Amino acid sequence: MTFDTETIGIDDARKTAETACAFANSSGGVLIFVDCDYSSLIPNELPRIFEAEERVYIPPLSWREKPFAVNGRVYRRIEGQNVISGAWAKSLMAMDSNEASRDDIPVDDVRLNENSLNEFRERVIELNADMKCLSLDEFLRRCGIFSGKWLTLAGALMLGDVVRVHAVLDYEGGHAEVESANIWDAYRNILPRLTRPLSAKCSEAFRALFINSLLHSDYNIDKKINVTITSSPPKVLFDNPGTIRGIIRNHRLKKMFALLGENSHSLKTVKNFMPSFELTQDMLNFRVYSLLTLEGLSTLPQPVML
Repeated sequence: MTFDTETIGIDDARKTAETACAFANSSGGVLIFVDCDYSSLIPNELPRIFEAEERVYIPPLSWREKPFAVNGRVYRRIEGQNVISGAWAKSLMAMDSNEASRDDIPVDDVRLNENSLNEFRERVIELNADMKCLSLDEFLRRCGIFSGKWLTLAGALMLGDVVRVHAVLDYEGGHAEVESANIWDAYRNILPRLTRPLSAKCSEAFRALFINSLLHSDYNIDKKINVTITSSPPKVLFDNPGTIRGIIRNHRLKKMFALLGENSHSLKTVKNFMPSFELTQDMLNFRVYSLLTLEGLSTLPQPVML
């Protein structure tokens, strides 16, 4: 976004707090100020990186920093909506402060899997050419894998050795099980195998539920997601840790999947295939269950694909 003070006037240019909040509270952005002292126009509460003369990169804020005040007024960006302020923003701040399962917390004693990192980076650069020239450190920061010098929980889940996606296939005449090393392994290797025998609409719904489970799981409760497929009747049960929230709880993971071109994880996709679909949750054990009827290209095969 560009601000030209000769065009809009210096007074209007100073009223950029909401715009800056919108950038910083979603996925970051670049503000370009023309013919003005841009340092005086950016709220002091916002982090900034001066990339070039009159060009400032506003990195995404962590969830603890997202709600903040500018000139005594509280601002908060809501996904799919504009920036809001006032009592509503304050109430959302209170609710978010009780959410202990955000994925930007720092983690220790976790190493990134080198093969997973290389494959992930290669795929992201393939889809986002502007990230090709970034150094490894800058790439990790832009993707949300690192925050400053700290490895984020999201980075550990995606590319480390932290989470397990456990897939079980029980078909007539066969049984197979496989477990991923991390979320990238589950997405890159297991998901294609599970969707290969399904019809196009069913495969799309399956992918949406698979990614939705990864994004909405509460990894502070458990690090394991179970995917159980049966052939009699043909169905899949997703069992993931956490309870249902109105907003996504793992924002950094969502950004990583967006960089991978995966934006179609809405449950609307599932309902288009299966109108009767409903999420259920076990409040005692803090689990969410998603049951999807499967529709194969023909007869669902034996589990040799695993």
